Amino acid sequence: MQEKIKLLKLGIVILFLGMVLFGGCRYQWQSPFPSSISKIAIPTFLNETFEYELERTLTNLVKEEFLLDGHIDIVEENEADLKLEGKITYYDGRELLPGAVGAEEYRVRIAVVVSLTLGEEREDLPEIEETTVYSLVGTIQTEDGAKNETCRKIGQELIRLIWERWKR
Repeated sequence: MQEKIKLLKLGIVILFLGMVLFGGCRYQWQSPFPSSISKIAIPTFLNETFEYELERTLTNLVKEEFLLDGHIDIVEENEADLKLEGKITYYDGRELLPGAVGAEEYRVRIAVVVSLTLGEEREDLPEIEETTVYSLVGTIQTEDGAKNETCRKIGQELIRLIWERWKR
């Protein structure tokens, strides 16, 4: 019986010491955005290329990257604090070495220009260009797979650029 009391006292002491030592340590998530910005609208990108449905693919995958990031909610334009608008200016999907016999590597390259609107203020971000290489024997084996991966990279770069804007 006395051993149980000793163990109970020891447990209470350890618990108390743990609370004292770690009581001030806590992780606090902080958004990179000012507190006034919690919602973003991402309308469908404009497509100035001849690549069919690229604007839908890019818009959906950019939104997915923002959802995965989790720092800001995606909403309709009339509810948004911030609006991200973009235009696809370049698309290329071709062999890396055109005309080479037995070429097995291909690349997809996409370029976009994007602007952010906050209230009445509009800011153009630098052009974003991303490339994905694929082959018939690699992890990414099709042009569509490379297109999706390139669009994801653009989404990740947009998030990075937007964060950077508010760190200034």
